[in-house]
Amino acid sequence: IDRLQAAYDRTQGRLAEKILGPDEMLVFKHRLARNHKRGIAFLATRFAAKEALVKAIGSESMRWVDIEIPKTGEAPRFVFSGEIAERVRREGLSFHLSLSHDGGIAMASVIAENAA
Repeated sequence: IDRLQAAYDRTQGRLAEKILGPDEMLVFKHRLARNHKRGIAFLATRFAAKEALVKAIGSESMRWVDIEIPKTGEAPRFVFSGEIAERVRREGLSFHLSLSHDGGIAMASVIAENAA
């Protein structure tokens, strides 16, 4: 989380625009305004999840802003748009996602399955 805070500061906030989709950005800004540490933890967990996704399926035709993890109160899941949505559909991919942050560490694990 400290590493993401440093990168966020170094880029004067532009880092969030490269990582977060539109709906995630709204949640991030709200959290950041209410509790800065909580906002950065949100950004760090989204970064960890998207990094884990890239490692699970590769980065071909993937923009991080086209991958969102909505806050629904249910188990975390990915929502895709753009070229990555087409790839997921074409390849019949499904995902299991786990997110956590505690003690200054943000972590995520992704299991990708090919339903075809």
